[in-house]
Amino acid sequence: MLADFEKIKKPERYDNNENKLKKELYAALDRAVRSSVSEGGKIAVAFSGGLDSSIAAYLVSKYAEPVLFCVGFKDSHDVINSKKSASLLGFELNIITLEGMDLGKYFEKTVELAGTTDRLITDLNVPLYIILEEIEKHGFDKLVLGQGADTLFGGFARYPYSENFKDEIFEDIKNIHRTNLVYNYKIFDHFRMKPIYPFLEQEVVDLAVRADPSLKIKNGVQKYILREAFRDQMPKEIIEQKKKSFQYGSGVHKALRIINK
Repeated sequence: MLADFEKIKKPERYDNNENKLKKELYAALDRAVRSSVSEGGKIAVAFSGGLDSSIAAYLVSKYAEPVLFCVGFKDSHDVINSKKSASLLGFELNIITLEGMDLGKYFEKTVELAGTTDRLITDLNVPLYIILEEIEKHGFDKLVLGQGADTLFGGFARYPYSENFKDEIFEDIKNIHRTNLVYNYKIFDHFRMKPIYPFLEQEVVDLAVRADPSLKIKNGVQKYILREAFRDQMPKEIIEQKKKSFQYGSGVHKALRIINK
């Protein structure tokens, strides 16, 4: 069940028991995925090759057959990285290359559906639109995403420089449905598809909220507790890699800037 973000409250006391939290986080994410893909078969996964989407794909593989879809320009970070990570994990990967695509057309469609021209929102949702259009051709009716992990576990570039990290990350978690999900839903509804957000399930969000922020960024390592929760299950190269945002990693941000000058 997706978290009720309106009812989230700041904990009176944070949990800083690292070993316990690692086990609880792994178990909570495992349950979130299992409950969504328990029917087995092939399941589409949005894949950048980064930590979050790799965790999602790995967990799907325990109960179904993940089919990975990456969108980007041929020389983009995400395309290069997704090939490496998919090979390490041993999963089928489909690359949706943006060369030759009319991104202006996709931008207009996304703006129409999302109801906003906000550049951050459109930069994130244009690639989503393209992925959903592609997986529809493959006969999928749902898509697993690693979305939400950066907000929950301190993955954004600005967090290490925050003067009040505890308050800032809590407010970001509480407002994630307003700043992001509401626009995603409009794209999914257009394709009549179901989004699966393991990181945004109630149990996972509750755990992230009560986890001490010092375990989210530790010794300069962002999303520390999430990395440690899966360190024994996944390749070291994936666990220790650095993040690049979806719109930047795919090359969409730069391309849309050129189109919309």
